[in-house]
Amino acid sequence: MNRTLHRLLIAAMAMALGSASLVAMAQSSDDAKKAARRAQLQMQQLQQKAQEAEAAKAKIEGDKTVLDKQLREQTQQVARLKGALPKALESLKASEAARAELATTVATLEKQLAEQKASLAAAQAAAERSTKQRDEQQAQLQRQHDAQLAQVGECSAKNERLVRLSGELLDRYRNKSVSDVMKQRDPVFGLGDVQMFNLVQEYRDKADAERFSPSTNR
Repeated sequence: MNRTLHRLLIAAMAMALGSASLVAMAQSSDDAKKAARRAQLQMQQLQQKAQEAEAAKAKIEGDKTVLDKQLREQTQQVARLKGALPKALESLKASEAARAELATTVATLEKQLAEQKASLAAAQAAAERSTKQRDEQQAQLQRQHDAQLAQVGECSAKNERLVRLSGELLDRYRNKSVSDVMKQRDPVFGLGDVQMFNLVQEYRDKADAERFSPSTNR
């Protein structure tokens, strides 16, 4: 009766350890894979944003070409106006209004030229900031993706060791010797019970050591 009870107790402990190991393996592996899929989706979204940023950059470069052409034309126009101004002043000394209008036109063109230069510089700075931010986000997401892959590998390795521990405990139980049985039946010292308790505790400690605990900050 005692021997049967001991066997049932050991079998129940082994099944509990094996079940806990399988549950931990399934849950940890599934969480890590889900996290890896989320990281992959974020990578795809960031790549799409990168493509949009490249398109915006191409548009800015196209606008820069147009602005450069306008700047050249206006610069030439300003130069022509400045060159014509002395001659115009000589020929239009009698018309102060015409001279004032010409001076105003030159000032307006110069102001537009300065504004367009400032706008071009701001657009270039914005494009550089956008590109830098995109590169930083992509690098961060790549690091997260690599960390998730490492977690999946670590989880798989720990789960394999848990399965081996469960199998080893079952083998120890199946291959129990006659002396082990006699020790369990000893009414005085109960050596078999003590050794069995120590064995179960040892394998429980090993299983706890191999339990996968994913890091929250990688």
